[in-house]
Amino acid sequence: MNRSTGIVPTDLRKLAATLRDVERKQLPYAAMLALNATGEAVLDENKMLMQRVFDRPTRWTLNAFFLRRATKRTLEATVERKDAPRGRHYLEVEEHGGPRPKTGIERLIIGNVATEQHIEAVVPARGAKLNAFGNLPAGQIQRALSNIGAQQDRAQNSTDRSRKRSRGAAQYFVPKPGQLSPGVWKRQGSRIAKFLSFTDASPRYAPRFDMQGHGRAVAVRELPGRMRAALKKALSTAR
Repeated sequence: MNRSTGIVPTDLRKLAATLRDVERKQLPYAAMLALNATGEAVLDENKMLMQRVFDRPTRWTLNAFFLRRATKRTLEATVERKDAPRGRHYLEVEEHGGPRPKTGIERLIIGNVATEQHIEAVVPARGAKLNAFGNLPAGQIQRALSNIGAQQDRAQNSTDRSRKRSRGAAQYFVPKPGQLSPGVWKRQGSRIAKFLSFTDASPRYAPRFDMQGHGRAVAVRELPGRMRAALKKALSTAR
């Protein structure tokens, strides 16, 4: 008669069934947790790197990426960049380098303002007052575009009547050739100052922010530990 000690075949079958059940239910759950936690780590380090690389980045820049989360059915998490309103996203230029794409202000001025100056770029003049993020205040930009007739909606452009109603407020103008240097000037009372400069060369950026390479490095570093933690959590909740 055979004697049996330890685990009998019936117990082995139960154990195997339990392990298969854990594999079927808990491993996808653990993988989902680990992938999403790794994606969040990539997002966090992206923000830290942008704050170090860029000069006073805006909230929109810091939140330019989002996490497309993994599910138990789709075990893939991706960190993606939000779409630009139009054309190439400026962060692509910061990543790879090259000429800066035309800004919305540049497209409006080039398309709507008659000037003999060949315009490739529009940049803040040296004396222009910038906001806390190093940019021109949006209100001044909109008023300048209205004054010089560059708004896409013609109803938003200034008229002689509207200028009279806003007497005392700053007025913006593009001087005739030979009067002043090319650009948009600001007149307030008897004082004038340059607000925007026109240039015939596009600004070029050197590569500064390897988003893809950095993201891959963070994922490789973080995923093993995140997977161990996720497995521990998944097994502790297994029924």
